[in-house]
Amino acid sequence: MPPEGSGRLVRICDGGAGAPSVLAIPYAGGSAQSYFAWKPLLSGRVSLHALELPGRGRCYGQPAPASLLALADGLASTLQHEGLQPDLVFGHSLGALIAFELLRALRRRALTMPPRALMSGRIAPSRPRSFGLPRFGREDLVAYLRDLGGTPDSVLGNDAMVDMMLPILQQDLAMIAGYDYRAEPALDIDIVALGGFDDERVPLEGLLGWQQECAGRFEMRMCPGGHFFVETARDSVADLLHELAGPGLCAAVA
Repeated sequence: MPPEGSGRLVRICDGGAGAPSVLAIPYAGGSAQSYFAWKPLLSGRVSLHALELPGRGRCYGQPAPASLLALADGLASTLQHEGLQPDLVFGHSLGALIAFELLRALRRRALTMPPRALMSGRIAPSRPRSFGLPRFGREDLVAYLRDLGGTPDSVLGNDAMVDMMLPILQQDLAMIAGYDYRAEPALDIDIVALGGFDDERVPLEGLLGWQQECAGRFEMRMCPGGHFFVETARDSVADLLHELAGPGLCAAVA
């Protein structure tokens, strides 16, 4: 059994017999629940699972992980226990960093690696952040969310909803702040780095840095929008997931 605080898999949609399998990992403050909005776009095309991270959604009450590396190792245990071998791992922002360390954890355990990964909205882990993390006070975090975009003003103006969101966001930002990149051999898989044209937090140079983590084929794609282009251009990103989960790297984002 996976250790406590290892999260759990949430089935979002079924692609049917022979359909490729995609594993999605949410961004900071997010949960597996956000991927149910993708179900109409991917149902019948891929089997989509999302990782629910500790402390939220269906893993509410699970203890916070000691570190991002500890979280990744626990998630590898969860995949091993569930027997899921995805064709594509997809993570956005913090989710991309978790996906990267999850792949390393799978390799350390000599488990089957997915043939490719889609690293979205995140500079390569070897690159220093081009922006500072906010102090963890309420006003600072609300301002941080408003600056990022992607969180409706109706949510940010609702004190009860903000009270529910902030502990999760604080937990996730603490993981980012405590993360130390360690150089290891490149992953023997294909990697696609995906960025938003208007995402000032993720410059092109930072996206290109993913190439050094990849011993297979590397591609970089761009999508219209800011940091949360995965929501504003969801149809295009869903099409990219579908194509990358199949054989070959042939997709382009419109």
